Amino acid sequence: MKNKECGLSLTELMVSIVVGAFVSLAATTFYVTTVGAGKSLFDSVRSSEQVNSILDTIARDMRRAGYRGEPTTLATYLVSTQGSSGVAGDEGDFPAVEVTNNGNADCVVYTFVTGYQCQSGDDANFSACASSGIGADVNLHHRFGFRLSANGVMEAVAEIHPTAYDLATSGRDSSCASSDGTWQPVTIASEMFVDQFDVSVVDETVFNADTGCAFDTDCDGDGADDHSNTAECGDTLSCRIERLYAITMCAYPETTDNQCVAAADGSQPDGQVLAEILVTPRNDVLIARVYP
Repeated sequence: MKNKECGLSLTELMVSIVVGAFVSLAATTFYVTTVGAGKSLFDSVRSSEQVNSILDTIARDMRRAGYRGEPTTLATYLVSTQGSSGVAGDEGDFPAVEVTNNGNADCVVYTFVTGYQCQSGDDANFSACASSGIGADVNLHHRFGFRLSANGVMEAVAEIHPTAYDLATSGRDSSCASSDGTWQPVTIASEMFVDQFDVSVVDETVFNADTGCAFDTDCDGDGADDHSNTAECGDTLSCRIERLYAITMCAYPETTDNQCVAAADGSQPDGQVLAEILVTPRNDVLIARVYP
């Protein structure tokens, strides 16, 4: 009696190996595709969160731009915002919002009064601390801002406004052109490359600050516009200027610049995040004339 042999023939074994290879290949392909899609989604979400965080911060701070402190300091406010050239946009020592183009992108800095506790040595820097003493809580003009560096990194600054150092040489350079390390990075280029950062005034309305009448408007009903020449601001008129700013950012998980295609509505390049916000400061720019 012959022994019964169990197992696979060579042909069956080869067929099994081929089928298994196809199954393994399909599973590997599925895994790689899933992981790649998940990473792309993660990168996109992370970029969106960073862009939205920056824009939300800018919007919140810009709405406070131009705040000068308590109403009792109105006299100081008028002096500090009265420009000497008589042109709308000349806001004196503490401009509410300043926009500068550094060649590759915009830089925006905004100023408002916020609380500050006088430290040792501040009596030699600020008149408010000299009169109130060390440890006193005073109000000082601060400058905040964001700019885009040449390597695709967003940078931020938060400093006492240099003009606030009324008893000493100005503090650290918080201007848009600063290169002394005052500006600090808030994004990482290897995680999110910011390709565009643009800030622009998209609408502006100038009012007679005493009557509330908008320029180029017939407020008294005589058939003619009451005011149309902004050169009168700070000269014969006190003017209030209401501005609307548009802030746009475009970023993506790459490290090569000039890749954003605005007309593509966020689809070019892959993973692009394109966002825009509109902001109006609650405190209008005020250019005051000298009152008798």
